[in-house]
Amino acid sequence: MSGLEIFQNGISLHPDRMGEPIYQIGTKNADGGHDVVVFDAMTKKEAQTRLAGMQPKKKAVVKKTAKKKPVRKR
Repeated sequence: MSGLEIFQNGISLHPDRMGEPIYQIGTKNADGGHDVVVFDAMTKKEAQTRLAGMQPKKKAVVKKTAKKKPVRKR
């Protein structure tokens, strides 16, 4: 999913984390707001980890080495 980003969407009302920012994952829309894709209320670190897991895996680049031609002596 391309175009996903983390954005702050309020503050926590949980007694253990009262007043801390809440983050969600979504896409930016034409109005300048966000369309939420992941509705879970997360800390920034949790959101970053979750977003990284949602990104497509990049294929490992395998470099091919040229085979050395044997040197012929005359």
